[in-house]
Amino acid sequence: MKYMTFNSSCSYGGLANMLEQYGVDVEDRDIALEMKLPYLFTCENGGYLAGPMLQSAEWFNLYLHPMGFAMVETELLPGQAPIFLKGQRTAMLGLQVEQGEKHAVVYVGYQNEKLMFLNNKWRDSEEPEQLLLSQSELLERIGSTVTIATIKTIPPQRVAYARRLRNSAEVMRQNVAQIRCLCAKEERVGFLRAQLNHLFRPLLLDGITMLELLGQTRLAHRFTTLQGGLLGGLRQDSNAKIILGRYLDVLELTAATEEYIGLIMSAAEHCQRNEEEGREEP
Repeated sequence: MKYMTFNSSCSYGGLANMLEQYGVDVEDRDIALEMKLPYLFTCENGGYLAGPMLQSAEWFNLYLHPMGFAMVETELLPGQAPIFLKGQRTAMLGLQVEQGEKHAVVYVGYQNEKLMFLNNKWRDSEEPEQLLLSQSELLERIGSTVTIATIKTIPPQRVAYARRLRNSAEVMRQNVAQIRCLCAKEERVGFLRAQLNHLFRPLLLDGITMLELLGQTRLAHRFTTLQGGLLGGLRQDSNAKIILGRYLDVLELTAATEEYIGLIMSAAEHCQRNEEEGREEP
């Protein structure tokens, strides 16, 4: 059983648990560092994503392809899920938990007419390590459709990072520009709270986790201080109107982000040299 070792890493712990079924012994943080997760930022559907929120096959295959594996995502109607799972060696999917949120679990077999899942959790959490669900119990925990991730073997493939990392740097600058624009206006606190996940989270939550993973504690502390300013503004009454820039120091946010971008560009240059020389990434 593999456990979560960094914030929101249930899907990365899940991939580690899936790989264990194939005899591969890794932790979630090994996966994150090998695939350069701390340097990856993207924009999808108008929102920004980073760190453990990058959890689709596109991202996991950065790690899997050089190893000779590929993740495949299959979208199914709920009633199709139990039969599909029973035909798999292992699989990962999200189950509904409190307040409508989803948590990644890993299917590992069928026992006493119930489907058995590993619960990707913190080692010291009091949550159960395994979930045994009947077909009806499973259907209660998935939505109108369900995406199930499986692993297959493929010939090993090299992965190029340099262009992807440079794009990440541009995405970060766009993210900060939108934050600066929002911080200059008077807005309702309720409206600002609604921007947390798709605008503020990449830099002021997941970015902090990723910097800590890299051992960049000083820079992580800069962002943690900025996070405190943001949360201070959002603690006001939801109907109150505030200028968020009075709480969140946008000049410091810009400077801290540029320092983070410096780390990304340094990694991009290293990758570029390796790609030009035809070497595998270390």
